[in-house]
Amino acid sequence: MSDSTPSDSKPAGSQTHPVFTRAQRKACHAKRDAFFECLDANNIADPDKAGETCKDLRRIMYEKCPF
Repeated sequence: MSDSTPSDSKPAGSQTHPVFTRAQRKACHAKRDAFFECLDANNIADPDKAGETCKDLRRIMYEKCPF
């Protein structure tokens, strides 16, 4: 018997993410694109420094793209 882990096991501490359907991915990408278009329109290079600008689009993006 071997002490190695099976090939289908996940490393300790790894996270699993949900598998999205095509429609869910499309919605996620659309909201992500809208958020980044807002950043571009406001000349914001770093999303973490957007502050109140594009705040609602960021929230919606993370609702559709939770990870």
